[in-house]
Amino acid sequence: MFLLLGSGCAYTIQGTPVAGPLPEVPTVECTYVDTSEEANNKAVEPPSGKDVPSGGEVVMRLDTALGDLEFTLDAASAPCSVHSFRHLVEKRLYDGNACHRLVTEGIWIVQCGDPTTSGLGGPGYRYDDPEARTGGYERGVIGMANRATAGTNGSQFFIVYKDSEFPPDYPIIGKVTKGLDIIDQVATAGVTPVTSKTDGKPVKQLKFKKVQER
Repeated sequence: MFLLLGSGCAYTIQGTPVAGPLPEVPTVECTYVDTSEEANNKAVEPPSGKDVPSGGEVVMRLDTALGDLEFTLDAASAPCSVHSFRHLVEKRLYDGNACHRLVTEGIWIVQCGDPTTSGLGGPGYRYDDPEARTGGYERGVIGMANRATAGTNGSQFFIVYKDSEFPPDYPIIGKVTKGLDIIDQVATAGVTPVTSKTDGKPVKQLKFKKVQER
C-alpha cells in the first residue's frame, strides 16, 4: 500500500513524510452473490461487501514458471473487483492456476483465473462493479472477464498485450508493472489449434506457482 502509518501523527506517501493524520480512504458497498452450487464453480466463501476501499493501490507478485509478474491494482478504478481479487489471493485460488485462453486476432489478450481451466469456471460467487472504470483496453491493462452483462464478474481476468478495442463491459483493475515480456512470450508462441488458430489454449503455458500481496 502507498499509505503507511508513520510515527506520532505523521504518515508517509511513497517514502515522503507528511504531517497530519492519515487521510481516510472512501468506501463503497459491494454485493457478492453465492453461486457455489452451480457447475464449474469452486466453493470459495465470498468476501464481505461492507466498507470496501475505493481508493489506493495494491501490488501483487505472481511467481510463475516463466518468471515473476507484478500487478499494480487500483481500487479507485474498480473497488469491488480489486477487493474480490485480494480476497481470492488470500484464499489461494490462483495458486497452481494456468491461463486457459489466448486471443491473437481482433483483440489481443491472455485470459486467466479459471480454477477449472475450462473457461467456464468461477470462485463460487459472482458480483457487479457498477462504479468501475471501463474502456481504454491498452497494452498492459488488466481487466475482469465476464459475460458482458452486469453481475457476472468472478475470478477470471485478462491481460492486454496489444492495444485492443472491444465493448466497455469489463472492469479495469490495474496494470502489469513487471513481466509484460512474459506475456509477450505466451502470445508469440500462439494458440493450440483445436477449433481455432487464433482463440484457444496457449501453446506456451503460463502457470502461477504462487500469488501474494506485497
